Amino acid sequence: MNKYELRGNRVAPMLKEEIIAMAVNFCHEFGINKRKKKRCDKIFENIEYQSDFVISLSVIPDKEWGGNNPIRGHFDPTTFTITVPESTYKLACNGDRDSLFIIFHEYGHLFLGHKAVLHNSKIPPVKQEDAEWQADTFAEFILQKLGFYDSAQIELDFDGM
Repeated sequence: MNKYELRGNRVAPMLKEEIIAMAVNFCHEFGINKRKKKRCDKIFENIEYQSDFVISLSVIPDKEWGGNNPIRGHFDPTTFTITVPESTYKLACNGDRDSLFIIFHEYGHLFLGHKAVLHNSKIPPVKQEDAEWQADTFAEFILQKLGFYDSAQIELDFDGM
């Protein structure tokens, strides 16, 4: 049996269907749909202004972020702040899929309630307990609602022909 290796913090387990249900509510609450694909700056503004709690999307100039910084985005659960480099934000506002994935991944951490928890468990972790897998699942659903499709869904196999 293969042991699952966490990519992030171990959090309360969630099934994919539970994450998608939360993402559906997120999309409904903030008006996320295919027509907003090129105006994501308005989506980000709506999230900040319409939320029941204070959410900040902090955009850091690329020079301050640092070119060698391996972190593409960050969520601070103590301040409800998502931080991204300026270039990522600008690309996301113009509908760049990869940049949108980064930002919605960080929103996933926030709206899925991720907080670092220390575990001393003898039971090995499973994928459903991985904060990174959960946030990825959340972000992928949002991107589908914006009209992006996972490349794995549309790849064709011509090898057998």
